[in-house]
Amino acid sequence: MRLTHVHMNKFEEYSPYIDTLVLPIGTIEAHGPHAPLGTDVLIPKKLAEYLERQLSGRIWTAPEIPYGNTWHLRDFPGSIDVPNRIFGDYVHAVVSSFARWGIKNVVLLNGHGGNITALNEVATRLVEEGLRVLVSNYWVDYREEIKAVTPGVGHAGEDETSLMMAVDQTSVDLALAGAVHDLESTRVRFPNMGREMYPNAYSGDPKSASAEKGERLFELVGTRLVHEITALWSHNS
Repeated sequence: MRLTHVHMNKFEEYSPYIDTLVLPIGTIEAHGPHAPLGTDVLIPKKLAEYLERQLSGRIWTAPEIPYGNTWHLRDFPGSIDVPNRIFGDYVHAVVSSFARWGIKNVVLLNGHGGNITALNEVATRLVEEGLRVLVSNYWVDYREEIKAVTPGVGHAGEDETSLMMAVDQTSVDLALAGAVHDLESTRVRFPNMGREMYPNAYSGDPKSASAEKGERLFELVGTRLVHEITALWSHNS
């Protein structure tokens, strides 16, 4: 059930039968010159809509949390960075409030790599409070399957750009994608590292992206998520 469309009395009526929260989470961040700032929000939002169609009646589909930890790319125009400690506490507070209304299972539907550390910590806190939590990072969890459809994986690369084109093709302009930068992995943090690692605010090669590939990826990821949520339910006491 889409939380934003339910009246108060209906929420009270449905709550005894709905024990699972799906919470899309992203960030506002530069995605090269060719993809929109809201890419990491709009993709998990569309995935949540897929889950709503497949699992309606047992899940609350909540509005998305649009801001996250964007430390690496915070110096690019439009990137909005929330420190991990604040972001994590906020997500925890939102989910804890849902738990007051009978939620037992939580799906943190994450669309942004910078959120992973905080969300894993939040998940641990929630589990200690008696909830069952699935932290979904689709581009990590299903990387090999995604590469079979879009080999040019990366930040605003072929995979993410294709997904964004499936959400809203008019928001992507592949003609603006310039030279591809080979990202060098590093565990060392230093000032302006985002600019050095991502000089054009993206990695991978988006030039072969398409809405058709994005639709295939949504079906792939959505199907896998349905299976994982069903498995989560099997752990219910």
